[in-house]
Amino acid sequence: MQVALWAFGLIFGGAIMGFVFQLILPEHHFSTESKDAAKLGAGLVATLAALILGLLISSTKGTFDQINTLVNQVAANYIHLDRLLADYGPETAPIRAELHNALSLKIQEIWPEESKDHTKSLLQTPSMFEKIAGQISALKPGSAPQTRLQSSALQLEDDLLHERWMIEVVGQGGVPPLLLIIPVVWITFLTFLYALFSPRNLTVITVLFFCSLSIAGAIFLIDEMATPLDGSIKVSSAPLRQVLDQLQK
Repeated sequence: MQVALWAFGLIFGGAIMGFVFQLILPEHHFSTESKDAAKLGAGLVATLAALILGLLISSTKGTFDQINTLVNQVAANYIHLDRLLADYGPETAPIRAELHNALSLKIQEIWPEESKDHTKSLLQTPSMFEKIAGQISALKPGSAPQTRLQSSALQLEDDLLHERWMIEVVGQGGVPPLLLIIPVVWITFLTFLYALFSPRNLTVITVLFFCSLSIAGAIFLIDEMATPLDGSIKVSSAPLRQVLDQLQK
């Protein structure tokens, strides 16, 4: 939100500076030839700014979708692992309980605002996965089907740990500041030019205000989708919570 507010202030500030320069610059700066040259430059800058913003929105939306896909995959793997352990036999009941606790903690780590207890460490989940892997490895299969189930469970457990770290790494990526600063500076230059050659009336001011607000909204979406595990726009916890309700049933 702070980045979007900063962008709005800078862009609309450019419009205000344009109105101020109207009062300062000599009259010959507002000739038809000057306006045509300014329009040509503004069109080029507007095209570049639109291209950069479009690419940023597409890139950050891809990051958001990747995390959402990983969360769904984790949910599917949790329920699959639980079913494998249930099929193995009643001796896996303690492991399934640990699996339930690990998922509950994972949800609390990623969506702490949805939990009443924020005290557990982010590093506890890997240690719980290691404990679960050790418990699965310690099982003594008594038949070929149990051996197959144990092998599949170990592979799924390893996949879950890998996906957990993928969510953590990709979800905290963010956008390099320069990729936001440069298009904002370009658009500030545009609002400056538009205000410089426009009449000073309420209609023009209102249009430039909402144009600045719209660009700030795009910057807000870019900044939020680049970190899909933080901020006001986050990947939903619903798939994992649905799985949590089914575990141990």
